[in-house]
Amino acid sequence: MTPTIRMAVLGFVAAVIAVLVAHQLMVLALYMIGWVPNAPYSFRPNAWGVPQIINGMFWGGLWGIAFAFAAPKIPISAAWLKGIVLGLLGPLLIGGWIVMAAIRGQPFFTGFVPMRMLVGALILGAFGLGWIYIHQAIARTRA
Repeated sequence: MTPTIRMAVLGFVAAVIAVLVAHQLMVLALYMIGWVPNAPYSFRPNAWGVPQIINGMFWGGLWGIAFAFAAPKIPISAAWLKGIVLGLLGPLLIGGWIVMAAIRGQPFFTGFVPMRMLVGALILGAFGLGWIYIHQAIARTRA
């Protein structure tokens, strides 16, 4: 396996695990305090009939590939901070607040509703944080 493919696969796998652990546990915490209406680990189908958790794992995996190539270029030495930055800049800012808003015809930046922005930042910051540590752990075992 070439180093590029290895890096992409490792990024994808780490992100799928991060969705199942960090992302969904943050959703659970926010659900339990009443900040989000839907429970985590939902198998309810989305508009295309795909269970939401599977959809999240797939898209999270694609972000993980991007993270794998972007992370070494980010000049932050603290892993926890780098992970949070990846989660906030990639899936939240670009993916959620801009691209998905445009696709769905919704307001950009969730209409600047502070609570919705905070919830998104918490969930996707947790995803990025989970990704960086899972990625490092898998990379160490594969080395």
